[in-house]
Amino acid sequence: MKKLIQNVNGVPILVVTTDDEGYLLDIYGDQTIKGMVDKLGITAGASFTEKDAGTNAVSLALKHGEPLEVIGEDHFHYCLSETACYSAPFSFAEDERLTGTISIMSTIEHASPFHLGMLISVVDTIEREIQLQQKNHKLDLLNQFIISSTPLGVVMTDKDGSFLEFNAGAEEITGVYKNQILAGETERVKEIFDYITSVLESGSKVENVEITFPVNQSNRQKLCLLDVFPLYDENQIIGTFAQFRDLTSYHELQQQVIQSEKLSAIGKLGTGLAHEIRNPLTSIIGLTQLLKENNNQNKYLEVITAELERMKSLVNQFVSLGKPVEVNKENCDVCELVHNTVELMTSDARLHNCKIHFESYVSYCNLKIDKSQMKQVLINFIKNAFEAMPDGGRIDIKLYSNLEQNKFHIDISDEGEGMTQEEIEHLGTPFFTTKKSGLGMGLSVCFDIIKSHQGKIEIDSKKGYGTTIHMILPINHLKEIDELERCF
Repeated sequence: MKKLIQNVNGVPILVVTTDDEGYLLDIYGDQTIKGMVDKLGITAGASFTEKDAGTNAVSLALKHGEPLEVIGEDHFHYCLSETACYSAPFSFAEDERLTGTISIMSTIEHASPFHLGMLISVVDTIEREIQLQQKNHKLDLLNQFIISSTPLGVVMTDKDGSFLEFNAGAEEITGVYKNQILAGETERVKEIFDYITSVLESGSKVENVEITFPVNQSNRQKLCLLDVFPLYDENQIIGTFAQFRDLTSYHELQQQVIQSEKLSAIGKLGTGLAHEIRNPLTSIIGLTQLLKENNNQNKYLEVITAELERMKSLVNQFVSLGKPVEVNKENCDVCELVHNTVELMTSDARLHNCKIHFESYVSYCNLKIDKSQMKQVLINFIKNAFEAMPDGGRIDIKLYSNLEQNKFHIDISDEGEGMTQEEIEHLGTPFFTTKKSGLGMGLSVCFDIIKSHQGKIEIDSKKGYGTTIHMILPINHLKEIDELERCF
């Protein structure tokens, strides 16, 4: 309407808007006409009903629901006999209910039928514009709801690659906040940005590309599938739309299923193999015993018997691999158990030119564990430390507790060659070993034992910098733990 006033420059026009009951909402335009109607009490809040104002353009337009004009003496009040009024009802509600009127008032000498046509055209434009704004608002709300509620990461950029949208799903998956991305920190999502740049340059979409994001500060990563599509306005690229979904859990589950199938196949193979080997081993051992009873020179037979027993033990281990670990728990002072195991391994340490340094921040800790199995785990890890240092070195064993988390820690550190991240991730997997002559069963059994005690094993290692094994066990009875400032 202000544009309308500018376009008819030189013609005095006053613009009046009312609601659907005829109450004046706004009035602006030519100050001469405005001053005149102000004296008549036609101000914001006044009513243009026929009862109050007599015949007038506003009340007639509301009554008949169509545009019309009232000029000069057609007005009820003689005060308006020198004016020409044009009024058009308008509605932008979905149910097409009348919303109000827009009217223009001019002097009678400037009266023209074109004014009514011009007003009708302007009102049509206003209705379409408001309806379009409402529709765009609804679409924008729907779009924002979909983008913000979807677990998918959604990213949108303009034609220059500048980020326009980075939804909550993208923040959750990448660990990067929207304000950081919009501020230009694209290095944090470099893989996505590289594909977006490629799509902007080529105009071709990218689908089902695997990308990874680090999980906080840990060495784990999230595996995602990325799609990037170019956005076109006719034949011109105006930006990109990218979406990516976190498939880490699905991938891990898939790996577990594959591992389970492998163990199942190995178990079936082991059962058949053990059945075929056990029978001849039993016969050989029995015959060897008879030979020993009738032969004074039984030195070699004793060695044979011992080795055959060892073979039988290995077969039994192979059969038990992958089966649930049977735990016979009893109350045990873990500090004493570790101390005794260290003393037991001291002689082996000398043979490997190694020195075991033991320190404890706990004097007594009574946990319910399987003593023999826990001792087996300790011996296995200490032997691994020996083998990791072929030229000798130092092994540190530390005991301490975290009473806030109800955890008891046993740390075993060596100065060996260390391991790569890939080797660490595969530790505990049956038949995976870094030793030339290893079978890869020992660590798998250790992991299963600790797991059966509701504990866990964490490994810190770096190639060339040694390895630290963290065994973490739950504490059941806090009152049965005595902490020391430092106890060696």
